[in-house]
Amino acid sequence: MEEDNMGKCNNLIVHCMDYRLQDTIDDWIKERGLNGKIDRISIGGPCKDIEFAMKYIKTCIEKHGVKSVYLTQHEDCAGYGGHDAFTSLDAERERLTDDMMDLKANIKLLYPKVEVHTILMREDDEGWDMVDMGKD
Repeated sequence: MEEDNMGKCNNLIVHCMDYRLQDTIDDWIKERGLNGKIDRISIGGPCKDIEFAMKYIKTCIEKHGVKSVYLTQHEDCAGYGGHDAFTSLDAERERLTDDMMDLKANIKLLYPKVEVHTILMREDDEGWDMVDMGKD
């Protein structure tokens, strides 16, 4: 079966729409030489609603030929209710990571050859860090 690609874009990043993150995400993309070579899906609570996220991830994979997906989650996300929605920072990180891994599993189920990376964005006094949690 021939691929139905509108163009070639091997990479996709799924991230939150939160304005606080944009400079960090832009720098991360540039540092990896992906500027202009990456699709971006910006959703509040990016990995929380798997069905919603998958709709757009499928489009990028099937229409643009994406081979590597970078899933991100961040602390204090309004899509989850922020820090106040959790009993501790550890509980928050666990939920964010669990949702990210669930979305990753859904991607791998449909597209086993697609590489899926997971990144947790943590905030400290210096700003935001993108902590690579690995790939499949």
